[in-house]
Amino acid sequence: MMRKLLAGAATTVVATAGLVFAAPAQAATSDTAQVRAINCHAAESVRIRKSATTSSAALGLFPKGAGADCGGAIEGGTFTACGYKNGYFWIAINYQGIKGYVALYCITRP
Repeated sequence: MMRKLLAGAATTVVATAGLVFAAPAQAATSDTAQVRAINCHAAESVRIRKSATTSSAALGLFPKGAGADCGGAIEGGTFTACGYKNGYFWIAINYQGIKGYVALYCITRP
């Protein structure tokens, strides 16, 4: 219940910051990540993960300033990155053919 309340608040914060992403009902594996060709950029260099958790295999690096196609935000494992502690929203990404997930708060939209 608390996570759902926090999820709603985080979605509001994300929308307020100019980032509007639809959250799919279930987390998808990197093979089935739904990327919707929403252009985004890396605010900081961040690892692209196979699934939405830091314990997942790193598939590559999304370097600061680089652009990629990004999809929906999902709830996943917690992370500490890009100025956030205990973040748990991830975004599907396709960066130069590498499909996976990065911490939501590490990306921006132009």
